[in-house]
Amino acid sequence: MTGELPSEDRDGASPLDTPGHESLSVSRKGRVRGRSRSRSRSQEERPRALIAALLGCLLCFAATSALVLGSGAGFVDGPVLNQTVAHRADVLDGPMAFVTRVSEIPLLLLSVLVACWLAWRDRSWSPLVLVGGAGLLAVLVSTAAKELTERHRPPARLWAIPEDGFCYPSRHTVIATAVLLILTWMLAARLASRAARAAGWLGAGALCWLVGASRVYLAVHWPTDVLGGLALGAAVALAVVAARALVNAARPTPGAPSGTAAGTAPASGRAAGPGSG
Repeated sequence: MTGELPSEDRDGASPLDTPGHESLSVSRKGRVRGRSRSRSRSQEERPRALIAALLGCLLCFAATSALVLGSGAGFVDGPVLNQTVAHRADVLDGPMAFVTRVSEIPLLLLSVLVACWLAWRDRSWSPLVLVGGAGLLAVLVSTAAKELTERHRPPARLWAIPEDGFCYPSRHTVIATAVLLILTWMLAARLASRAARAAGWLGAGALCWLVGASRVYLAVHWPTDVLGGLALGAAVALAVVAARALVNAARPTPGAPSGTAAGTAPASGRAAGPGSG
């Protein structure tokens, strides 16, 4: 026994300073950097995917609008609407009228209440901003599109409920689609089960379709009004979610140096001075 401490050698070096430990430290740093780069790529790709889906919905709405305003959609709208009216059943008149009544203002109020609960639960204003933004944008764009297209409704003798104004696109369908998709997106993020998330999305899609079908069933809209409304409503929801994703991607990563955006690694080495070449 020499009485020397085993943790240090004569040069004062610690056993952790051996080449093996240095390589292990470098390996861990490499894994951390790799995970950071993966997160950065996913943060960049998500807004891109949302924007691509948004452009797809807008393209579908543009194609439907061109059909309605250009060559005309009578070859589709006329036969479908006539068959729907011919097969209306008294037992469905009440439920379809109820669906169409609750799919605008009542649905907006309900969505705000759900957003208030989520905002209180998360201690964040984000749910209210998302739902409010989607609802307001849906009302604005659908109303503007109606006034620009000035498409007339089907003959009043076919209506099962009173209506007024122009018909393209179906504002009920736009609002219901935008709000239901935003609510489903927020709620699905809180579900751990993949089956529960899938059921939520299927349910939201079925409700959107039901609202549109009720408008055609009651003969206050042409089928292409509903098709355009579905595309425009989905575009509104995607626009709101994409805007949120872009804002989040631009925020600094927690723990990153000040002024470093999310997904951007700080520059290594000494920063160049004003006179450096």
